[in-house]
Amino acid sequence: MSDPGLPVATATSPLAEPASFLRELGLALHQSGAAAHELEQWLQQAGEQLGLQVEAYAVLTFLALSVRDPAGAQKTEMLRLPAYDYNMARLIELQALCREIRGTADLPHYRQRLATIVAAPPPWGGWRFAALGFLLSASLAVLLRGGLGEILCGGLIGAVFVSLHRLCARVPRLAPAVPVLLCALAAILAQGLAHGLPLPSPLIAAVAGVALLLPGFTLTVAMSELATQNYLAGTGRLVGALILLFLMGAGLAIGSTLTVALWPAAASLPVEVLPGWAIWPAVAVLGVSLLAVVQAPWSALPVSVGGCLLAWAAYSFFGAALGEIFAAFAASFCVAAAGHIYARLSGRPAVLVQIPGLITLVPGSMGFRGLHALIGHDSLAGIGLLTDMLLTGALLAVGLLLADNLLPLLGRQAQRPE
Repeated sequence: MSDPGLPVATATSPLAEPASFLRELGLALHQSGAAAHELEQWLQQAGEQLGLQVEAYAVLTFLALSVRDPAGAQKTEMLRLPAYDYNMARLIELQALCREIRGTADLPHYRQRLATIVAAPPPWGGWRFAALGFLLSASLAVLLRGGLGEILCGGLIGAVFVSLHRLCARVPRLAPAVPVLLCALAAILAQGLAHGLPLPSPLIAAVAGVALLLPGFTLTVAMSELATQNYLAGTGRLVGALILLFLMGAGLAIGSTLTVALWPAAASLPVEVLPGWAIWPAVAVLGVSLLAVVQAPWSALPVSVGGCLLAWAAYSFFGAALGEIFAAFAASFCVAAAGHIYARLSGRPAVLVQIPGLITLVPGSMGFRGLHALIGHDSLAGIGLLTDMLLTGALLAVGLLLADNLLPLLGRQAQRPE
């Protein structure tokens, strides 16, 4: 894998230690939720600070890392990447570590700090994670136009769902079956609660209850990677999001079928219409709950809530004036731009603003409801919702892409001396 004629680093060469550190850093960035192009950029920046030339190529399950020192010695590795999850608290520390690297003299200190960051427990777990799971699903029920029954039942299902999801995560072999099993359970709980509580729409409660797994942001990132010509990473992430939707839809169908066979249908009730102002506190609560989803520290609370409110305000304003298609693009651009401004001012990751804002636009729930419609033989509605999901994801990705390219350019223009 090395260039002909170049000396190859051995286990005892001066290049071995920094190359090993960069490999561990890349794995940590990936497992914390860094996108493929961001992982490559951070590794290249860290390599430059160590006086090395680094070439990194990352996709969802693969990282090729080539490190070369000024003398020409080269070390190239191909790594299979494990599954990733969002841990913004860890990502903040990792990016701060990357910025602080200054040469190889303090490499043992950098390795020790990296080990400490990776070993730190996530900031959200146990009952606190379940409590924010309740808030996440309850607030999403409001965005799905549910009433008080859907809010309460969706929140209860969400608390159970996230708790069981955390337990199932301890058994890696269960991972492929977890979306099916938990979504089937959510459908059963929704139908069961409809017999004891005033629940006009069990589907809204079930969809809100499984909000933790809805791949709306993953879909948007996949579209963004495809737009930036990271085809392997984008294709892999997009296929993963679609497969997850199908597994969740299958679980919902299984659970719904079982409840129909076991219980008589609940009495149909009219859906309660909430006042228009109710959606704003629901969006703010969504921002609070997303701290647990992305494992962000408490200090990110104002940013998370602000990202959600900004996304909804931009979507509502532009939607009323120019329609929903332009509104999705405009809201995405505003949130992405706000993320870049926040990152420039605070030194923290832009995704602390971008993830909450984009999740507020929930393209994942469109796909989930579309699959449910297809399973129920409502092909017209199902295909329409799936098409809306892909279109919304594409528009959000375009907004992200433009902000990612225009904001740094404008920043450099502003810093250029006259």
